Amino acid sequence: EGIRETCNASHCLARAPACVRACGDGMRPQGWNALGRWALATRAMASAPPAKSTPVADSIARKITEALQVAEDQLEIENQSHLHAGHVGNPSGDPDAETHFRLKVVSEDFQGKRLVERHRIIYGILEEELKSPVHALSMELKTPSEVKSK
Repeated sequence: EGIRETCNASHCLARAPACVRACGDGMRPQGWNALGRWALATRAMASAPPAKSTPVADSIARKITEALQVAEDQLEIENQSHLHAGHVGNPSGDPDAETHFRLKVVSEDFQGKRLVERHRIIYGILEEELKSPVHALSMELKTPSEVKSK
């Protein structure tokens, strides 16, 4: 996988790829895959320019982790707005717009729930973001047992 977004927290020395979780304690960066990606990111991002602000992705990550039982390596948020530059939802064509996202969540909270119920849970959590500015949200929502059975 290539580097998508980078951590923009001022205290994040790793500048890790896809670190879009809110660093609630303000002490250490939190990301999707703790060891492997942090180490890779430290090497890959050493000479990179400062990270871009990702307020929408940060909000999505914060709200999901506050509402559901989700471990750091069980949440992925990918900004796919660059794939939709100039299209409906991203008419400005800004490749860094936060209008189109791919979301992967693994949570025990999905146990016993049908796919449509899982989607409704996420829609409820992200109601504010889905009104504006998020135009499209692709979701893959699984339980830990569904991931293990793969």
